[in-house]
Amino acid sequence: MRRRACALSVTAVSLLVATVVSAPIAVAAPPEPASLADAVARDLGLSPQQFLDRADAARRLAEFTAAVGPAVRGHLDAAGLPVVAVADGPSHANVVDAAAAAGFAIDPAEFDVPAPFLDAIGPLLDRLPFDPSLTAGPIRASSYLGGDSFLAGTPAGAGLRCSLGFNAVDPTRGAVNITAGHCDPGESSTGSAVTTGAYPMYGSLVGSKFGSFYRTSRAHNDYALIDIDDGNTGEFESNAMRVPGLGPLLITGTVDPVVGAPVCKSGATTGFSCGTILSTGQHVTMGGNVLDRSFSTSICALRGDSGGPIVSGTLAVGIANASNVGDQPSCEIATVVSLLQGQRPELFATPVNDILAENPGLTVRTS
Repeated sequence: MRRRACALSVTAVSLLVATVVSAPIAVAAPPEPASLADAVARDLGLSPQQFLDRADAARRLAEFTAAVGPAVRGHLDAAGLPVVAVADGPSHANVVDAAAAAGFAIDPAEFDVPAPFLDAIGPLLDRLPFDPSLTAGPIRASSYLGGDSFLAGTPAGAGLRCSLGFNAVDPTRGAVNITAGHCDPGESSTGSAVTTGAYPMYGSLVGSKFGSFYRTSRAHNDYALIDIDDGNTGEFESNAMRVPGLGPLLITGTVDPVVGAPVCKSGATTGFSCGTILSTGQHVTMGGNVLDRSFSTSICALRGDSGGPIVSGTLAVGIANASNVGDQPSCEIATVVSLLQGQRPELFATPVNDILAENPGLTVRTS
């Protein structure tokens, strides 16, 4: 089921950085900053185990609501407990019983669902089986991971600095990477002979091309798919995202966004940081494009973080797209400025399951 919150029009700043492409050169690996435990404690006030427990509760809640359909809505409360609101109607008692049996608290406030949806509700399941496929290769020293910096452009001109997203597998192309659509400056030529190339970045230095954009979407959802060159496929076979200062975080599956779920992102500019999901079904204006399937988080992200992976626990949730503080020089300044304006930093993202649904056969690498 796709839950949709009330439409909210938000003009957000994309998180890409324009830069100039230099000749490809060989350089050392980038430095590594803060650990997962530090980020979870700093941003959420949780231990790593509490973070994983809340992420698992959000997963079970997402699977339950997807199985039941529009007769139920769910979120995690401030204590991280899964709460279910059940629609009024003939199936109300059965849904309440199923939710209670699954260990969810019941919100006494009922809501209405159109009759045609009620007629389509099938058997009630307390949860769906979770059996991720084993599609990941080894993590080599030379592997490119989610959150690593890259440049989208051509050797002859300017490019856009973004972050790699989830490594994935396309049934016809093999190794690919899922990143943000607005990272592709050559959208009109995507898939053609002059399509945008993708190059690793280490600080201000640019390495050799590793792939090319072959599909770009900037309407409804903001994502792009990078076809990895044959000579570089081995570096994109892992299921990992970068956690600076620690070993990589391994992705074990995907999940729909759930309000209240704890999430963390990895980005080339701001590194690894965490927050919670604030809303789903958001309308976000980016330039002349409108995204209407976004979810928002309480994470601060800046230019260069676009395309980075967002996870809940070890499950892929989405791709970073835009921020209401993206043009600030640092998250510290962004937090102060947004507080003075009566707001808070928000990162908007495209659900990864929406991207997979729009590209039949595409799968995120998991283990």
